[in-house]
Amino acid sequence: MARRFPVPRFPVPLLALAAVITCSLAYRDNQGTEFILTFPENFQRQLHNPKLFITTQSLTGASVTISLPSTGFTTGVTASYGSVTQVELDRAAVELRGSQKSDKAVHITSNVEIVVYGVFAEHASSDAYLALPTDVMGMEYYVPCTTIVRNWNEEGFVDIPSEFGIAGIRDGTTVTIYPSQTVTFDGQNYAQGQPFTVQLNRFETLQVQSTEDLTGSRITATQPVSVLSGNLFAVIGNGQSGTGDHVVEMIPPVDTWGKEFVTTPLTKHTGGDLFRVVAARDFTQVVVTNENTMTLNAGEWWEFDVPSNEYRHVTSNEPVLLVQYSKTGKVDNTETDPFMMVIPPVAQFESEYTFATVDLIADPTISTHHVNLVIRAADKAGLRLDGKVLPGNTVWHAVPGTNYEATLLTISGGTHRVVHISPIATFGLFSYGYTQPESYGYPGGLRLAQIAAFCSVTNPVANDRVDNDCDGRVDEELPNGVDDDGDGLIDEDIASGTCYDDREQYKVCVEQQVQNCKNQVLNTLGVIKRSKREAQPAVEYETPIRYSYGNLVAAVGVVACGSIMVIAMATIYLKEKRRLQ
Repeated sequence: MARRFPVPRFPVPLLALAAVITCSLAYRDNQGTEFILTFPENFQRQLHNPKLFITTQSLTGASVTISLPSTGFTTGVTASYGSVTQVELDRAAVELRGSQKSDKAVHITSNVEIVVYGVFAEHASSDAYLALPTDVMGMEYYVPCTTIVRNWNEEGFVDIPSEFGIAGIRDGTTVTIYPSQTVTFDGQNYAQGQPFTVQLNRFETLQVQSTEDLTGSRITATQPVSVLSGNLFAVIGNGQSGTGDHVVEMIPPVDTWGKEFVTTPLTKHTGGDLFRVVAARDFTQVVVTNENTMTLNAGEWWEFDVPSNEYRHVTSNEPVLLVQYSKTGKVDNTETDPFMMVIPPVAQFESEYTFATVDLIADPTISTHHVNLVIRAADKAGLRLDGKVLPGNTVWHAVPGTNYEATLLTISGGTHRVVHISPIATFGLFSYGYTQPESYGYPGGLRLAQIAAFCSVTNPVANDRVDNDCDGRVDEELPNGVDDDGDGLIDEDIASGTCYDDREQYKVCVEQQVQNCKNQVLNTLGVIKRSKREAQPAVEYETPIRYSYGNLVAAVGVVACGSIMVIAMATIYLKEKRRLQ
């Protein structure tokens, strides 16, 4: 079996060579080395503690540190390839309560990239979310929640609120909130659309709740923040009558939203699924298969119900967020329950995923776990699940009006890895599971390239999760001298395969890493022509840096970076060769 070798990281003290640090690229995706997150309030009070589920695709494992800054608690764990490490957290220290400011952040760091899930599994009120690392957080968000449910207690009927939470990443951050409904925060009332500001330092948190649906609330910040949203407890579908669940997701920033999506039904359900599209810009036109075109302004949203035997194509002229909702099991008398799941746009699909399932509480003996896969029909033969070709009886469903197909698979509990043999054959993966009456759901992973931001043409660096040619796609070519994507350009935005233990392949990989270093330095120095896309006319200008000086510094950077990379990677290669013999 081919083995992955980690790409070493070396700090370079010279300011002119700062770009060299990123020669071992910190990709913009859901994997990372630092996470700052929190847990929005759960309706159930049976005092089950929230948990972190942590895994890694590093063969050498990960050394992970988890700390709760508000209490001073710190612990270290090891995450291993192919397994899930669970860390239980003190609920009182990490669960947001009420509509107020607090200090309930969880800080996670690792020596290599890891995948993290926040799991809040309470009896009959569970959900989980895919955590996003700090290096992909943004400064503008719109949140999805869902319809409010009324619940009976000893005081009579009460409305169970929708909510969103925010965690500070840097000191001195000003957060401005534009609520889509009337809210009360820290004892102060704010009308629908009335903005208010909150100052957050690193590890400080806040939660906003309302007894109305807060979907479409806007959040801006002067520095990046983490955002989660959902409902304390929700009964989705069936007229808000039936079993319900806590629902939560970590929300990607607006600059990573997309314009094309594919929807898939959920296994077990026969009563359909709900979807919501949230717009971030005025005059956003949304087209959905078998639906009328809808025009939305910023903060507006559209909910549509899709039958359980239909696969839909969603497109828009401006970036949008798409969210899927699992309905209550009472809709179709199934052992299912509500959850909320962010659906990544096609442009943010990955070519490989490492993901984990969630242990549910109510009745683990009947828990089931599932994945939905979406891929171009021509590429489906190259998929590998845990190192194996998909079963011969796998049923594929065409997505009308597209060249995509989708399949629904049942999997075992634990950690799984799904990859494509080609790094430019990307696909979507959605992970979810059920017991009675609990559920969870989240994307199996996603790229978080800034495809909705202004774009500058840059030198291609393999697997950098950057739209180098500003065509709305990321890493879509192989470094092979061929126009793989048919746009008339060659090797303009490249992906590359993993470094394997075959000598010739590894030589090519080392050479590609050296070229990456060169282009990283050139990009930082600005030794390129740049152009803006979409929102303003294309402009071209030469860098103000003098070429003689810029090339000299770039050359020094390339030599230093290349030498270090070749020596270090060759050392790792020889060491791993000896270990594997």
